[in-house]
Amino acid sequence: MPPKYSREITRPVAFGPRLKEQFRTSPCEAACPAGNSIQKMQALVEKGEFTEALRYLRAKNPFPGITGRVCPHFCMDQCNRKNMEGCVNTRALERAAADNATPGAILFKNRPATGKKVAIIGGGPAGLTAAYFLALLGHAPTVYEAGSVLGGLPRYGVPSFRLPRYVVDREVGLVLETGIRAFVNTRVGVDITLKEIEDRHDAIIIATGLTKENSLPIPGAEKAVKAGEFLREAALGRYQRDGNNPIGKTVVVMGGGGVGFDCAFTAKRLGAENVHIICLEKSGEMRAPADDLELAAVEGIQIHNSSTMSGIRVENGNVCGVDYFEVRASHFDEKGQLTLEPAPDGSHTIPCDTVIFAVGMKPDLEFLGDDMAGLELTPRNFIKVDRSQTTSRPGIFAAGDISAGPASIARAVGDGRRAAFTAHAWLTGENARVYVFNDDNMLEARDDMAGFADPYIVPFAEIYGIDQYAHAEPEKEKTNACGKSFAELNAGFAADQAMAEAARCLHCGHCKACGTCVDDCPGYVLEMKAYGELERPEVFFGDECWHCANCRTSCPTGAIAFHFPLRMQV
Repeated sequence: MPPKYSREITRPVAFGPRLKEQFRTSPCEAACPAGNSIQKMQALVEKGEFTEALRYLRAKNPFPGITGRVCPHFCMDQCNRKNMEGCVNTRALERAAADNATPGAILFKNRPATGKKVAIIGGGPAGLTAAYFLALLGHAPTVYEAGSVLGGLPRYGVPSFRLPRYVVDREVGLVLETGIRAFVNTRVGVDITLKEIEDRHDAIIIATGLTKENSLPIPGAEKAVKAGEFLREAALGRYQRDGNNPIGKTVVVMGGGGVGFDCAFTAKRLGAENVHIICLEKSGEMRAPADDLELAAVEGIQIHNSSTMSGIRVENGNVCGVDYFEVRASHFDEKGQLTLEPAPDGSHTIPCDTVIFAVGMKPDLEFLGDDMAGLELTPRNFIKVDRSQTTSRPGIFAAGDISAGPASIARAVGDGRRAAFTAHAWLTGENARVYVFNDDNMLEARDDMAGFADPYIVPFAEIYGIDQYAHAEPEKEKTNACGKSFAELNAGFAADQAMAEAARCLHCGHCKACGTCVDDCPGYVLEMKAYGELERPEVFFGDECWHCANCRTSCPTGAIAFHFPLRMQV
């Protein structure tokens, strides 16, 4: 058989991980929990078409300005370009598309109303993403949020020096413009029962996230502040009233993950002079991103690795210090209980004013009632769902951390979108495998575009034309020079920087119409063919193909494959 080309998409795809025209793809796209069309976005940014790049991003993710700032960048960790001079900064390019696009230019249209009502419990990334796509599909979504403002973790749990509040306002506002109804300060099980919600709606999506915080079984634990509570109060400005510093001069954080570091950095900005992080992980094995470790060194955060707290000291009702000990070894027993082996002479005390626990979150399912609303749970008490976000009860779906466990905002977005399309199929019977936005910016079912297998992920070793790429150092994001304590640290890329960085993308597995294969074909079976305003290579004389694979070995993106069995004329 003659060569087959894996093509880049030509219209925004909202749903459908398997595409007929994309049977090969890049490690970055395969790793993205939100399912972003990364290569298409980067191709458009390279040309300075930021608004169109944002259109392709918002076709799958209504929060690109948020994830473009705080996503753990799973895509970048897998980027093939890291085998050269460094990975492409996809997260910064996503942010650049969101920040440089024409304001208000990307507004998708709702389909005609279906008359179906869907309740979404939880107004965080998963719930709002589900509501966004349900509205675009023509349904009437209503969000029930226990907090006073929509946004969830991006609103309350991410400090503003990482994620400015205006970005959250902007993107939540664009979601609401689709016509979503939202009730804030409405706690299901308290202000409204689950039974009432079921009676008023045709389907329910549960996206409450993880709202209970873990503690430690140590003396004085009741005097510690929980990380989520601390970040929420700081976000609402309640630690800065009247110029007071209620957290004191020395703060100790228990927990070395990203949330623990956010607490530490926030404490510094609230006036703490000394901040310590105690964590069980060894140096080099911490769960926090490398960026956090670098910033901690700059800001003087003291990290105590391979250690854990044994008690909180209290004097006259106030915290006055913590006791901790170094751990030589740790393991889990048959029952899953953690056993620690203290290091000899490894006990220490830190005098302090505030202790913050950042030791994990767990679900709060009280609103489901004693019988858990008949929903099947996982052994860790998350709501059990299948790959389509469907629960054990028909008409009830779940998305985000409440079903996946502690994850990322990007994962919550992907789950929320999947739940919306699954609920749509259950409500209407329209069960297309692919949905795209048409020329009228309205969702259109395109089952004809669907493939039947997961795309092949092209490794660096299979990009045989790699020598065609010149060495190009990654662009450096600018640093915000503003002296305000909670000003955003990272200023991102300027437009010209974003275009230069996007040009480094190898477009692994997607044809970029360079014509190298046509030039290298000894049998002249390939030609460039006009396709709209572009030209792209096509097979014109397939029966004369020798299957020499010159096209495959010269392709700088690894976008060409042969379908077996091969056949040829002699």
